[in-house]
Amino acid sequence: MKKIYLKILIITALLSLACTTKVSEWVLLNSPAEKYLLVYYHPGRIPESVAQQNRELESRTHRANVLFKPVLKEDIKKPYYALYYKNRLFSEYVDFSDLNGIADSPVRDKIATDLTDGKLCVMLYLMTGDAMKDENGLQILKKSIASSPFGNIISVVVLNRTNVEENHFISMLLNCEVDLKDIREPMLFGIFGRLRVLEPLLAKGITEENIKLMIGFFTADCSCLIKDNLPGISILYDGTWENPRPAMVNKILDENPQLIR
Repeated sequence: MKKIYLKILIITALLSLACTTKVSEWVLLNSPAEKYLLVYYHPGRIPESVAQQNRELESRTHRANVLFKPVLKEDIKKPYYALYYKNRLFSEYVDFSDLNGIADSPVRDKIATDLTDGKLCVMLYLMTGDAMKDENGLQILKKSIASSPFGNIISVVVLNRTNVEENHFISMLLNCEVDLKDIREPMLFGIFGRLRVLEPLLAKGITEENIKLMIGFFTADCSCLIKDNLPGISILYDGTWENPRPAMVNKILDENPQLIR
């Protein structure tokens, strides 16, 4: 079992420290998305045309969880942009046009809408292009959701790894762990709160047991331990989180008392 899911199992077992607010609800209502840093490295004076482009970029992403910073770096020949998350380099961009859609995309919009409209989480299934591998994991996911008492408040999004329109989003998902970019296997990401994504289940790790464990984390009673050690990373997104409507987990538990641990 991956370390992240062992950690989730331990956390969800510590119910004596918890309140009745569920993890998914608390994170959505109380945990702002962590910020990215977008740096513009330049070797000297910034031309006014570039300065204007950068101002436009800041204006376009003013609601997003990102800070923009120009940095003088005299030992480079050409300027470039670099995206960081918690001091870890995620991506580099040579041309300004490469930044188009860095903070928004159709799939991110859909996920954010689902999460603010009463969904417990979004299960994002990232395909490889290998039909046999992709179909096997997808059927396990669908079966797991269909058999879950929380199935009606879980969304499933299927995304091809080669989707150009979602290239920035996919890059962030694959930066959830340092070695994901080189793994050509189906991946299942659990997304909750304000576009916070857990480290994925991979290939044969996409099982009903592990999916149930992930759902168990989202529906667990929240605690200080969870709040202080929230797993996963935030996704860069230029959206608002006004008046979100959390999933009705307690209602489902009231109707299914056998689920209460």
